[in-house]
Amino acid sequence: MVASVQPTHPPISTQDVILDGAERVFGRFGFAGSSMREISTEAGVAQALLHYHFKNKDTLYREVFKRRATVISAHRRQRFTALLESDQPANLEDLLQIIAAPLPDIFAGAGQDTQYYLQMVAEVTVATDERSVEIVDAFYDPIAKEMIAAFARVLPGLSQETAKWAYLFAIGARLQAHAHNHRAARLSQTGRQSRPLSPHALLVPFLAAGIRAIAGPADAPASGVRVSPARRNGRSRAET
Repeated sequence: MVASVQPTHPPISTQDVILDGAERVFGRFGFAGSSMREISTEAGVAQALLHYHFKNKDTLYREVFKRRATVISAHRRQRFTALLESDQPANLEDLLQIIAAPLPDIFAGAGQDTQYYLQMVAEVTVATDERSVEIVDAFYDPIAKEMIAAFARVLPGLSQETAKWAYLFAIGARLQAHAHNHRAARLSQTGRQSRPLSPHALLVPFLAAGIRAIAGPADAPASGVRVSPARRNGRSRAET
């Protein structure tokens, strides 16, 4: 009888052990509520080792985002490039499939527990402090600009200005689809329940319909929507 061969995985580096622990602590308590001591305990390493690999808490916080964002951006960029360079014309749904892909699929078996990372992303996405703005600008805005340009490419009626908001709305909806807070289950009606739907299966057609609804020649208002004369001249009533 031949013994089965178990798959081997590369050893996890000390830096990754620290980053994993830091992600869990930052995700639970936020930047302000976390300490290097708590992170060293969570990671199971001496606190001096944290400072050796990562100078301080601020550096460690940024590196947690950088590690994840680098993988996500590379995955999306590769798929965007293949899609837009294909002989077959790309459509909006193809593009949204890339944006809406579940994070565990992107990490392909490694680091699939993304609930704490998602909590961190949700926090910096809406925050206005300098640290959060710099993190979003450094690690998320570059690929965001590429996605916005791709929106306008697959949907010519979408201006750059509207494509920007289409992307931001899509990211907000995607955060809800990725959320681990079980809110959708709590909002379900009591009694007999049907088989739960995958939020990712709903997300793409939802986003596609919304984006197409706001696209049009020069982003003209949709039929039935009344716009004041000041608004048609590029100013809101409050700006006049």
